[in-house]
Amino acid sequence: MAIHWFPFFKLEKCAHCGKCISACPHHLLFQKQDDNDPNLFVPKITDPQLCPVNCSKCAGSCAYGVIGIIRPAKPCDCCSF
Repeated sequence: MAIHWFPFFKLEKCAHCGKCISACPHHLLFQKQDDNDPNLFVPKITDPQLCPVNCSKCAGSCAYGVIGIIRPAKPCDCCSF
């Protein structure tokens, strides 16, 4: 199954506050230890295929513009947006 909607993270902007994780009503985000700095924890998504189309609560919760949403270039057969 193709993934048609999911968040991506610009981690260089991340304040590591965890608000995006708390904002996800589907509990798909978690904090993972940063590969470059073991003292920092960064947001990760458990399974992008489970992220509901048109939900962007995580992105809306971030004051730092860390989270963007990947959308298809054109609507597909399974989407109606």
